[in-house]
Amino acid sequence: MSDATTRRIFLGMPGYGKQTSGAGRGFWRACRNHDTVCNHYQPGSLLACNFNQLWCQVLNMVNSGKRVDYFAMLHDDISPEDFWLDKLIDELEANDLDVLGVVTPIKDFRGLTSMSLYKTGPDGGWLPEARLSMHDVYELPETFTSKDLGKLLLLNTGCWVAKWNQEWCKEVHFAVMDRIVFNRSSNCYQAQCYPEDWMFSQQLHSLDLKVGATRKVALRHSGEVEFPNELPWGREPFDRETCKFSPVPNAFPHEIPGWLFPEEGKALADLARDKRVLEIGSYCGLSTVCMARTAQHVTAVDYFDGRGTPNPVDTLEAFQANVRRYGLDGKVTICHPDAAIPLPNYQLALIDGAHDRDAVRCDVYKAMTVLADDGLLAFHDYGERSHPAVTEAVDEIISCGGELISTHKTLAVVRPPAAIPLEV
Repeated sequence: MSDATTRRIFLGMPGYGKQTSGAGRGFWRACRNHDTVCNHYQPGSLLACNFNQLWCQVLNMVNSGKRVDYFAMLHDDISPEDFWLDKLIDELEANDLDVLGVVTPIKDFRGLTSMSLYKTGPDGGWLPEARLSMHDVYELPETFTSKDLGKLLLLNTGCWVAKWNQEWCKEVHFAVMDRIVFNRSSNCYQAQCYPEDWMFSQQLHSLDLKVGATRKVALRHSGEVEFPNELPWGREPFDRETCKFSPVPNAFPHEIPGWLFPEEGKALADLARDKRVLEIGSYCGLSTVCMARTAQHVTAVDYFDGRGTPNPVDTLEAFQANVRRYGLDGKVTICHPDAAIPLPNYQLALIDGAHDRDAVRCDVYKAMTVLADDGLLAFHDYGERSHPAVTEAVDEIISCGGELISTHKTLAVVRPPAAIPLEV
């Protein structure tokens, strides 16, 4: 079945008669060899009924002796790249999946998708654990499954493919559930909907099928503007309606103020793994959270008054709230810069305090007094023209026998020599 020239594919498009030009192109340019595709447009105002009619067509085709290897669906307001179905099927087969959906953003500016995590408990089947945002998606592998999230993944149905198997395919269907509930906290009645894509995904999991999602296929969802899936975007870093932070394990904490790039946060998390870490300059806790999630312990050294930042304000309350939100209270200790640093032999020290020449040199000296013999120094804002003192300090350490281990955006990781002759 992996041979693109012999595949037999049924491609259905449910719609309301308002097909976009991009969706039309995607419908007829789904595969390089279009002779392998049976296209069918199913109009109608009842969404789940449209889906079921398309599904029944394939059930009946196979019942009558015709061969179908894959069922694919594309909504009439989604514009995928040319030959998207070839790429999607190749990815399905490469990952040994039964169903593979393409990440598709909802048509608003929050940057959320309708892909969600199934919620267990009294409201399981009605309220999701969380919807995934476009920021969440880009924290995950290019193609991901429930294993990457630790909870059952519920797909969206805008663009997807299934490996056709008549036995399990005749056991599933599409349905939309609606109800009205009274919300005591807001003292009002609310309409709730459990959409057809979550219902369908739940059935797939109940049959122990292998379900995945991918962003390998580029597409745009047509609404007020074109909403792409080709980059992390949106004003919501995660689904704030249901979560306090991203549901993706160890996702970059976009909601915490700071100047750290996601690539730098991931590098710090890797560097800090199972280590005792000294952090000089914590601000609101962005780098603290990145490191503390993997570290043995983090000592955060800061005045917590925002000095050296564009808006000097008290940041201690925000720092503590962010550490608490991620459940890291027991792994983070606060230390005033004028106090003695507790404990010797830190295996990693992040230098990210004030960036003037004297402050950087003082912080390097302070870190070196408690750094283990095999410890590493990490400097933020290395190479930045606006902070030349950081680059000068790193270059001087290297010139004195230190080793530049790696760089990640503006994060420089250095193995210092036994002694650094920096004047303080």
